[in-house]
Amino acid sequence: MRFFRTTSYAVILSLILILASLSTTAGCMSAMAHLVYVIKGDQSPAAYAGLEKQRVAVVCVSDASAYGPDTLTSTINRIVGLKLATNVKGIDVVPPMEVNNWIDNYGWDESNFVELGRGVKADKVLAIEIASYSIHEGSTIYKGRADVTATVFNVEENGKVEYVWGPKLFQFPENGRPAIQTTDRQFETFFLARLTEHIARQFYEHDRLDTFAEDALLE
Repeated sequence: MRFFRTTSYAVILSLILILASLSTTAGCMSAMAHLVYVIKGDQSPAAYAGLEKQRVAVVCVSDASAYGPDTLTSTINRIVGLKLATNVKGIDVVPPMEVNNWIDNYGWDESNFVELGRGVKADKVLAIEIASYSIHEGSTIYKGRADVTATVFNVEENGKVEYVWGPKLFQFPENGRPAIQTTDRQFETFFLARLTEHIARQFYEHDRLDTFAEDALLE
C-alpha cells in the first residue's frame, strides 16, 4: 500500500510539473507572439499589387475640374503618387508635371485615360475620380466627404481594367469637428492626408493599426 501511495504522489507531482512547464511554455509563446506583433505590426496586404515594377501615371479628375487640373486634383495626384513611389516596390511614378504638361499640350478631355497613359509612356494609369467633395457639415461642423472611385487601366493591353476601388463615399472624421477648433485650410489638409492615404493603401502592404491611430489623432 505504501508503495502505491508513494507512486501516486510521484505521478501527481510529475503531472503538476508538466502542467507548470506547459503553462510557462504557453506564456513564453504568448510573449514571443506579442514581440513579433510589436516588431511586424498587423500587416494588411495590398488589395491590388499590380503596380509593382510598372511605370504608372496617376491622374485625378473631379466635377470641379472640367477645364483642367485644379488645386484639389493636383494635390491628390501629387500626394498619392508620392505615397506609391515610397511604398510600392520598383514603381516608376510619372512626375505630376509631366502629366499636367501633356494635358495642357494635347487638350485632354478627361475621359480617355488610356490616351493619357500612352502620351506619357506609362504602363498603367491609376485614375482617381471624385464625383462630389465637401469639407463642411452646416456652418458649425467640419466633416470631409468625397465620393471616390479609383481605377487601374493597363495601357499595354488597350485599356484593360485591372482593378476598381469604389465608388466609395469616404467620410472623415466620423463625428465631425467643431468649426471653432480649426480653420478651412487646416481641416482640409488633415482630410486630404487621410483621403489620399486611404486610396494609396489599396496598392501596398500596410499596418492596419496605423489607420486607427490616425483616426484617433484627428478626431
